[in-house]
Amino acid sequence: MRIPTSKRLQDIVRQLEEKSFVKAKDLSEMYEVSMETIRKDLVFLEDKGIARKEYGGASLVATGVEKNLEYRKSREDEKKEIARYAVNLLLDHHSLILDSGSTCQACASYINLIPSIDIVTNSLSAFEQLNGNIHNVFLTGGKKREKNQSLIGNWTEKYLETIQVDICLLGTSGILGSSGPTAHSYQELSVKKRMIQQSDLVFVLADSSKFLEKGFHSVATWEEIDGIITDHNLSSKLFNEYSKKVPIFVAEEE
Repeated sequence: MRIPTSKRLQDIVRQLEEKSFVKAKDLSEMYEVSMETIRKDLVFLEDKGIARKEYGGASLVATGVEKNLEYRKSREDEKKEIARYAVNLLLDHHSLILDSGSTCQACASYINLIPSIDIVTNSLSAFEQLNGNIHNVFLTGGKKREKNQSLIGNWTEKYLETIQVDICLLGTSGILGSSGPTAHSYQELSVKKRMIQQSDLVFVLADSSKFLEKGFHSVATWEEIDGIITDHNLSSKLFNEYSKKVPIFVAEEE
């Protein structure tokens, strides 16, 4: 089955996350492309720090390590699915805290399509994309964190203490084996905790790969979260396992 290069790369990443190793020959047959094309795909993923080329194929670079923003922008279609679903929830609300991270950032373009609401974010990327002619958009103060273009620190937390919102869309570093959403950075941890405290409802945005990723710091327990919004690629096994702990909302493929 021939598919666009971007979709093929996303699917190879998904297979790496599920199996930890992929064979180049199998990929060539699966996608009906040459071994040279697959070799270029694997070199590209190695350059991005996602895979490690090995004899006959490639293995996944160790999980539990924070990826840069460019890597996190992979799985774009899945993140758009989640963003569309999450923004539909906002139609019944008037105020929002939008966390940093690529899946939260994907919400910005869809938020611009709904009626005016009050939005607070610590994401520099989301802040730039949100339309201030439609919404009341507020950027927290704080120290810039280059890795994910977010604001963190005491100033960020102090600002968040002054507000109370209807809903929070929260990012997570990983879900595998955790008792709740996680963060790789200790500095992000306290900001996320404050976001949860200042919100009436909290939904974690996590593409299906996050269910196979470990985070370092626990942000909250699942009892403090109103649900996880994920994409259609989540396996039934993982859905059944985690839905016993927290409500899971699965977005539909476009």
